[in-house]
Amino acid sequence: MAHRIETIPLLSPGPGSERHLVVHRFGEPGARPKLYFQAALHADELPGSLVLNHMLSWLKAADEEGELNGEFVIVPLANPVGLANRILNYHLGRFDLAGDGNFNRWYPDLGAVAVQGIGGLLTDDREANTRIIHQALVDAVAEWPAPGEANQLRKTLLGLSIDSDFVFDLHCHGEGIAYIYFPRHVWPLYSDLAGDLGCRTILLHDVTDGTAFENAAAVAWSTIRRAFPDHVIADAPFTTTLELRGQSDVGDDLARHDASALWRFLVRHGFVAGDAVPSPDLLCQPTPLAGSDNLVAPVAGVVSYRRAPGDRVEAGAVVADIVDPSEADWHRARTPVASRASGIFYGRRPSRLVRPGQSFAVVSGSEELPPPDHPVLDW
Repeated sequence: MAHRIETIPLLSPGPGSERHLVVHRFGEPGARPKLYFQAALHADELPGSLVLNHMLSWLKAADEEGELNGEFVIVPLANPVGLANRILNYHLGRFDLAGDGNFNRWYPDLGAVAVQGIGGLLTDDREANTRIIHQALVDAVAEWPAPGEANQLRKTLLGLSIDSDFVFDLHCHGEGIAYIYFPRHVWPLYSDLAGDLGCRTILLHDVTDGTAFENAAAVAWSTIRRAFPDHVIADAPFTTTLELRGQSDVGDDLARHDASALWRFLVRHGFVAGDAVPSPDLLCQPTPLAGSDNLVAPVAGVVSYRRAPGDRVEAGAVVADIVDPSEADWHRARTPVASRASGIFYGRRPSRLVRPGQSFAVVSGSEELPPPDHPVLDW
């Protein structure tokens, strides 16, 4: 099937202007499995966009040779709204400047809508039920009014992905190592993805709640399964967020490395024809997402780090000092911030200026942690 390029107009932010998404499609339309890839939902996180750009030519060639098993949907720049966010030439792509918050939050649980119309349609046939649920979720997206530009973007992305079997959301940290958010229910089957990508932190989580894009399809599916416990319903789809190091780790060499890792995974699992190669050994064992410690600034100041991303940190060890440069007493000027977790220091903010309550660094941990004493401001 020929490579198709689709241009989807978004809600106009004002008279005389329009934004749009560019979507690449490969494989037979409607074929299963459906695999969805997007990058730069946080529009200032661009490593993944180059990764998908590398994959486009490979997918095109494989498609022409009939080597794709399934339908592939690729969105290299998932957030035209955030791409236009500039303040005095500084690009801020994480938040909607019009007030709709983090672009990777507030995706609705459309499973709660879908259950209203499918109760009488479900059967004892797992595959038939899957088709019914997919259509119900597509219909639920179409019915969502999604007021405002940012919500219309969310609706468009959900419309492209909600019926997918695999969802890959490519992000990065401010500064960090390669790590991955992994749904617990598919860890044994697809853990090799973390090995291919060389992840040094693997964050396991359940897919029963959450409002991030990654969770949208899986949460909806979980809601439907809970509503119909007596019916045969497949597991939630595989949805994952890949964190490809830091915001400045952008270049063709790294992108080619990561694209090749994804390609090896696709070949190994039969989504693309080719000679499968064994996965590299995992560089770490998975830890619960709830075991990660968000280091929170208790005071305002300048961050001076004692540790770097990738370092092993023990619980109680000081990771950074928050410094008040105007304080003459060198020791009083510094407020140490220690990790509550023992694990890998896997990411930090690019800015070295923090305010009270702001999360500025994260450390993985094998034990779940209670919420921090301070409020956490999601940057």
